[in-house]
Amino acid sequence: MHVAMLLKSELRRSAGVILGMALVLALALSLALATSLTERMLRASSAAAADDFDLLVGAKGSSASLLLGTVYLRDEPLGLVPAPALSSLINAKGVRWAAPVAFGDRTGDSPLVGTTRAMATLGGERPLSAGRVFAAPDEAVAGAGSGLKVGDAFTPMHGRAAGAGHAHEAASFRVVGVMPATGTPWDRAVLVPIERIWSMHAHEDDHAHGREPLEHWMEEDLTHLPGMSAVVVKPVSVADAYRLRQRFSTMSVTSPEGAVVNLMGVFSGEVLVDLYASMGSAARALSFITALTLAVALAATLITGVLLGRLRLPTLLQLRVLGAPRRYVGALIWLIVMTVVVTGAAGGLLIGWAIASGCAAWLADETGIVMAPALSRAEALPILLTLAAGALCALVPAWAAGRAKMT
Repeated sequence: MHVAMLLKSELRRSAGVILGMALVLALALSLALATSLTERMLRASSAAAADDFDLLVGAKGSSASLLLGTVYLRDEPLGLVPAPALSSLINAKGVRWAAPVAFGDRTGDSPLVGTTRAMATLGGERPLSAGRVFAAPDEAVAGAGSGLKVGDAFTPMHGRAAGAGHAHEAASFRVVGVMPATGTPWDRAVLVPIERIWSMHAHEDDHAHGREPLEHWMEEDLTHLPGMSAVVVKPVSVADAYRLRQRFSTMSVTSPEGAVVNLMGVFSGEVLVDLYASMGSAARALSFITALTLAVALAATLITGVLLGRLRLPTLLQLRVLGAPRRYVGALIWLIVMTVVVTGAAGGLLIGWAIASGCAAWLADETGIVMAPALSRAEALPILLTLAAGALCALVPAWAAGRAKMT
């Protein structure tokens, strides 16, 4: 009898046990694959989201907070950059364009970003997908994922967290343009003139203190403003980028209140490298745990092969009596164990991909960054190692079955 025919019969008889062990192996392998896929997906997607933010200038503090607050629009405690710093940036040699950004308000779940026309079009390099750039205090440009379209009107809310804060009853905006989809958190943002952001707060504050509100609109000179959360800078060249970072990392600017504010310039890429290093350490620790889990699953598969050999001992001995050589019996048990390993490897790949896809959907909803897992050679390594280890482990029950003595 050909070994394949007997294998088919044994697989039918032990289908439940084989599928159960294959599932255990698949779950263990899927953790390693999902970790690898998700880590690489996070790196690639977060780096792509920072492509348009070469250099960030902010008040001296945490570079990670500056990156997370400006590039990824997270609610971070950012100190105010005095407005005169913007004039120094715009007039600095080697600056292609620079745009201030001010945070602190929202409309629905979308962050409201006070800025200038340069930010909406990336210095004229990115046309809008619909409408035009704001040209009046009450006009806004919406992100592609904000849910707003040209002609919509809204009243902003104070505060970054949904469900908190109060409405700016005296302020309203009308959407006049929509930015193209970028797959970044800025798709959810709504851009308005930075002067209007400060005017809303100044109106409320001045009303309480009997002062006149700010009334400066769409001016090139923004030095009258109290400040900004950060300044996004697009250098002309790489050399200009390093020179500008050095200059603004050693600059101090006096605020309207007379306080001296130290500035810092950071490269988005450098901050991401530091964050990736921390994330990589956590990923390595998790990979070690999943490797141990996979080793336990392979050991369980080995034990299953030995037990199946013992359970099928009468059948195997009958084959020996009929003249089957030891290698025939050993090959049968080896193929049974390898069926478990191959099925588990295939299932692990599918489950790992499903877990990574689920993580991508959840992270995209949480961060606004479009993500999608992609297979690479990195995922081939644990699969090949599993198959190789399984092939070696299968030799043990195969040898034991072949050495069974006839009585």
